[in-house]
Amino acid sequence: MQTFVEREVPITADKLWGILGDFGNMGWAPGIEKTEVIGEGIGMIRRIHMPNMPPIDEVLESVDHSAMHFSYTIPRGLPMPIKNYRAEVQLTALPNGSTRIHWACTGKPEGISDADVAAIMQGAYDQMIGWLVDALS
Repeated sequence: MQTFVEREVPITADKLWGILGDFGNMGWAPGIEKTEVIGEGIGMIRRIHMPNMPPIDEVLESVDHSAMHFSYTIPRGLPMPIKNYRAEVQLTALPNGSTRIHWACTGKPEGISDADVAAIMQGAYDQMIGWLVDALS
């Protein structure tokens, strides 16, 4: 399964990357009780604690600050019916001062169709992009 969301937002790429480029920073996402950062750089884990859920471990797999791109996996705690989850985020600065956000993932659905998992993930990415815009507006 592969899916993505691509949206243009009225925020500069530098401002967005100031948050997203700091992989351990989840202050922009509401509902998180605590984020633990384990390690640094490639291989670091951001362990996200949400109410009434086991922790979610997100592992930074790659980062390119000059290209405003990173990828991560979720080997533990993913609350979606998907295995082997891998996501990529790419920011592209646009001439009008806005930014195109491309958030994509691959994985293997468990117990539901590719289309259903894709729809779930697209909804999650739309929500996260909305939180970023709200946090920076």
